[in-house]
Amino acid sequence: MVSCCEKPMIRVDKARWRWLPERLTRWRAPVVCLLLGHLVFAGMVGLWQAGMLQALELLGYDQGLRWQAPAPLDERIVLIGETEADIHRWGYPLPDGVLAEALERLAQGRPRVIGVDKYRDIPVPPGSERLDQVLRRHPEIVWVTKFGNFAAHDPAVAPPPALADTDRTGFSDIPIDEDGLTRRGLLFLDDGRQVSTAFALVMALRYLRPERIVPQGDSQYSDHLRLGATTIPPLETDAGAYVRADTAGYQYLLDYRSRLSAARIYTLTDLLQGRLPAVQLADKIVLLGGMAESLRDDFQIPTRRFLADALSFPIPAGGANGRIAGVVLHALQVDQLLRFALAGDSPIRGLPDCAEAGWLWLWCLAGAGLALSRVRFWGLLTLMAGALILLAGIWWIVFLHQIWLPLAAPVLGLTAAVALSAAYLSVHDHVERRLLMSLFARQAAPEVADMLWRERARLVAGGRLLPQHLTATVLFADIRGFASIAENLEPAQLMDWLNVYMAAMTQAVMAHGGMVRQYVGDEVMALFGVPAPRRVEAEVARDAARAVECALAMGERLRQLNADWAQHGLPVAAVRIGIYTGPLVAGSLGDSQRFEYAVVGDTVNIASRLENFDKDAHHPVDGFCRVLVGDATLRYLGGRFQVTGLGQVRFKGKKQEIAVYRVDGDLSE
Repeated sequence: MVSCCEKPMIRVDKARWRWLPERLTRWRAPVVCLLLGHLVFAGMVGLWQAGMLQALELLGYDQGLRWQAPAPLDERIVLIGETEADIHRWGYPLPDGVLAEALERLAQGRPRVIGVDKYRDIPVPPGSERLDQVLRRHPEIVWVTKFGNFAAHDPAVAPPPALADTDRTGFSDIPIDEDGLTRRGLLFLDDGRQVSTAFALVMALRYLRPERIVPQGDSQYSDHLRLGATTIPPLETDAGAYVRADTAGYQYLLDYRSRLSAARIYTLTDLLQGRLPAVQLADKIVLLGGMAESLRDDFQIPTRRFLADALSFPIPAGGANGRIAGVVLHALQVDQLLRFALAGDSPIRGLPDCAEAGWLWLWCLAGAGLALSRVRFWGLLTLMAGALILLAGIWWIVFLHQIWLPLAAPVLGLTAAVALSAAYLSVHDHVERRLLMSLFARQAAPEVADMLWRERARLVAGGRLLPQHLTATVLFADIRGFASIAENLEPAQLMDWLNVYMAAMTQAVMAHGGMVRQYVGDEVMALFGVPAPRRVEAEVARDAARAVECALAMGERLRQLNADWAQHGLPVAAVRIGIYTGPLVAGSLGDSQRFEYAVVGDTVNIASRLENFDKDAHHPVDGFCRVLVGDATLRYLGGRFQVTGLGQVRFKGKKQEIAVYRVDGDLSE
């Protein structure tokens, strides 16, 4: 009975937790690589948020625009361009009377909408009164204005007086990115007093009136514009690759999928001289604007695939320098808005910041994972190239569904993670290789050394060899009567003589796949089946057979050495060998400054006792080499060797007797 004042003793089974440091050190390399992947991810996020990757991401976006499938040919839009030849013929600025004549000719074709992309806030006589009359008489005509930016000293431009305070005007302001390209469009602008509508949206809405499509709020997001079957969300400041972009007003991304027919592009002279068939205008959207380079009304865009066929005459609708006339840009915007409303096309949009960060995080960790494959340099490059192709393929498939994911950031993140992780693993492997070589160099057969390196992940952790429970074969070889040999030789002669002997024995061990564990005076200790554990009994049996083969080869090599020594007047030698197979524990023994590979266990002790057993009574059958094995080893030999039983022996300190056998030869030869 335990009193209330006594504390019960709590026993902690420390053995249950001994594996924990070993497992932690074994997983150190993968953990470090994962940490490096996260470090790269944090760095990429920092560069991303600082806007240093925006230019690269925009290049990827531009390439995606060039590769996307074009929309069907749009025959709803007709362009009338004022070219350099028109300026020379009709004058500049174009007189109001000439402009009125052009508009009346267009109205005769009964188009749904006539959009004029020419600033005309100041009358240009003669013909100003006629122009006012034409504008009042034809409600299908809409005119361009300029919203302007007072802070940027960019003044506004009003419409013609006849259209002031009407819904037949729209601004032509276009956001320009830092690199000078136009990737965004505007639907609305607000100056704090009233909301203005974009020129392209005004034309699109007037065209859609017969279809009874009007702008509405989205059912889930009331502040999002819904046009027909498509909701157009306003562009956010950090959408896609943009970082803190100026998204004033209601902006959206231009997809440049529109295709205009070059057959529906005419000059102002074509119109005024009656070369424009009226049937080309019926129920269409007609845009009239400047296309002359001298007018400087042009924009640079990422792609120039909007023309479906070649022009039959030179109109600079899209110049060789990648710039297009403003009237063409308005036509592309109108077409995109009509596709939203009528075809259900989706606008290009980015994903939430958390989703984009997750996408980047995935590829940074993938880079660390590639490095952990530990393939050779060219193999790693091949894997990385495959990963980059997969990344680009996924990005492209997603882009085809009008979703803009980051591209440059994950490419750089993947590459940096692979490079840093591979560099760390290279240093890590160098340290482990140096550790393994310091323990096993010149003592293990080449195939054992190769196996050590392949199995290093299971053998080495924390700069030390992990303890291994093994079933191995231990061989001890000792020179009989070495004391008398040493007594008859000078120290230098003895050392040379012993080195020749040790070299021959070591070569025999390594030739049979063994590893020399140590030299103690004239004794050699060799191991077969270390340091990696054997998985099946057949492997243990092979190690036992190799050990016996090695012992016989050592005897044969010693025979050759004795013949050579005898010719030179040097002492000859005989060797005793003991071999035993069984369980043992192997690992590194010592401190961090000095340690060596060691094996411990009863198997080692028995092998040593076999070598030293009855050394005076049992002489070698061939005069040079006596090989004794225990019953545990004999069971693995499968009757391959000729043996002679020497009886049951109880070694000192052992309770059980062991059957001892002398190996007299190899029956397979």
